[in-house]
Amino acid sequence: MISEKMSDHVRENGDGPDDALAATTDVLVRTLRALGKSGRPDEASRLAAKAYIALRDGRPREADRINGVMHFLAKLPPEPDAPPIHAPAATTSGGTP
Repeated sequence: MISEKMSDHVRENGDGPDDALAATTDVLVRTLRALGKSGRPDEASRLAAKAYIALRDGRPREADRINGVMHFLAKLPPEPDAPPIHAPAATTSGGTP
């Protein structure tokens, strides 16, 4: 299992929290890309955006990797049931916006 190998590597080599974060980011990047390729690019993009926001100020290197994933996901075909990107906003009053 990938996560066990990375955990063993961090434990055996005495790597610090920065290396553990890099390994975790690597797993996240692979997971988000796989989710996107499996037909769920919108969900993967939403998760990637949350990760980017969490990392951007304190961990710019990891945030940059997540940004790269978001660019990858944006190039994938949309999910079959996804609404059009530029769909007009729905009105609740029944009138025109």
